[in-house]
Amino acid sequence: MSKRELDLLAQILTEPENENRSAEEVARRVIDALDDIRSTTHRLAVVGQIRYGPQEDRHTVVLGPFRSPLLLRDEERFQDALTRPCTAARDAGRHLAWDSRTGRGEGRFLLAPSFLRPRDAWDFYRPEKRADWQHITESIARWKPGLWAEEYTGR
Repeated sequence: MSKRELDLLAQILTEPENENRSAEEVARRVIDALDDIRSTTHRLAVVGQIRYGPQEDRHTVVLGPFRSPLLLRDEERFQDALTRPCTAARDAGRHLAWDSRTGRGEGRFLLAPSFLRPRDAWDFYRPEKRADWQHITESIARWKPGLWAEEYTGR
């Protein structure tokens, strides 16, 4: 566990309100809080393709999530994270190189960002809002379109 996770765990477990909660309620609060943290820190997936032999079909597998060395906010930050070790994820991917039981086959892998919700994926790859959006938003606010509608319907 990270220091952040341990601090959060200690904070939840020492809350005075816990005297009025059941053990299940306290456990649920801890699990939910850890899930919230890990949804932002455990963001790497290993996507691999394995094939048992030269005439066999390729199978695609996804392993993870794994902890990222950086908080992955956007695609640029993901590229920065790939320059760091990502040890657990890379070790898992390397085990896809061949079937460890038979010593045959082949595999390859890549690291990819993982998401809990489709919206997170869209937001991750969405380019930064341009200055034009700010200008448009301010212009619309100045025009007071709601007032126009009231004036128009009032006639």
